[in-house]
Formats: sequence, C-alpha cells, structure tokens
Amino acid sequence: MAIHLPGASASVSGKSYSDPQGPASKERYVYGILGLLEQEEDNLVRIAERTDRVTITANLSTKTAAIDLLLNVVATNAANGSTNYTASHYLTGSTFTSGTGGDSTAANLAQAAMEGVVALKILELDPARKLSPEKTVITRCTHTLAASGGSNATFSALLEFPMEIITLPGGGSVLEGKVFLN
Repeated sequence: MAIHLPGASASVSGKSYSDPQGPASKERYVYGILGLLEQEEDNLVRIAERTDRVTITANLSTKTAAIDLLLNVVATNAANGSTNYTASHYLTGSTFTSGTGGDSTAANLAQAAMEGVVALKILELDPARKLSPEKTVITRCTHTLAASGGSNATFSALLEFPMEIITLPGGGSVLEGKVFLN
C-alpha cells in the first residue's frame, strides 16, 4: 500500500470505509479525489469555455473503474529550468480543501486530481511497488503543450482503476479505490 498522509480537515482522506482508523492509502485518496471531481461536475456550474472533464464508468462485475480525465492547465518555466503545471478549478462553488499538514497542498480539486494521478503513476512505475507486475492501472498520464480552453496546456490521464465494494454496517455500500501498490 502506498501510504497517504491526509491533511487535517481534508475533503478526502484516503482512509478505507472498512477500516476508518487504519492508514490512508494513495490509491484510495486518488480514487476519492476523482470521484469527488465527478460528483462536483454533476452538481456545480462549469466555467464558460472550459473543456475540462472527468468520466468514471464502474464495472461491478470486474470491480474496475474506467476513468478518463482531461484538465486545462497552465505551464510555466521555473527559474531552475523545470516546468510547472497548474490547474485552476473549472467549476464554481467547490468547497474542496486539501487540509493542512498532509501530503497534498493543492489549492483546488482539479490541481489535487492532477497531482494525485501523477504521484500514483510515479509509484506505479517502480516495479518493486506493484502488487501485480502484469497490470498497469494508469495507461496515460501526460501534459501536452497546446492552446486549449484559455490555457496553454492540458493534462490527460486514463486509468483502469481496481476498486472494492464495501458493505456499510448500517446498510448500503460504497465504492473505493483498491490498494494495488506495495
């Protein structure tokens, strides 16, 4: 499991519904961030002319979620020669917070989604971290410089995310990301 340290008062913790006192995982955190982003898309107003989107299609038979993410981002050159990518949120009225003192310091949900996917992909690239060497969860994770939606770049990701169906004690169930890394 890739450990995630949630910030105090974070909107998404990465903790499992089946073990809320247990450790948070990067896998559950990223799945939770992407799920929250999709939920906000359904309930909040989109900023005009933005082409950002997230689509999650859950397959309960295979216990996987196909996730397609596209974010308009702004690329800037840092003084040290590196390139930084910043995503502004494309929906109005979000109450997302990354919390304080944790692994994420993202200013908004779109930035948290991009940073989370990139962090998870970096971990997935290490063969020693993968529980199933033949399975790749994140098949696309790219920044592309181009004119798009008022920004100068895009971030796109394609994931085939393993998930768990957790039965809640009071009834009902919830989907959460499944741990796939050591």
